[in-house]
Amino acid sequence: MRRLWGTLSIPNLWYAIYTKRLFIYGFFGVVVCGVYIGFLLFGENSLEVLLSNISLRDELTAQVSELQSQNARLQKDLFELRGLEP
Repeated sequence: MRRLWGTLSIPNLWYAIYTKRLFIYGFFGVVVCGVYIGFLLFGENSLEVLLSNISLRDELTAQVSELQSQNARLQKDLFELRGLEP
């Protein structure tokens, strides 16, 4: 039965690397794509951060609406206290 790598001499090692270079390039390509997708999902600019920013935006929009209505009520009360018409 033939061994996969032959003997462990340097010329045979270089020959094995040369003949299997497409598999090696493919392996490194898969690793690079995996790391890139990992950064997209869990990195600093990830999908998780995007979803949390959207949630925060919705909360802040609701808070702004609430504060605007509260401001309108307080202005009305102020005008009534000063004796002016709103």
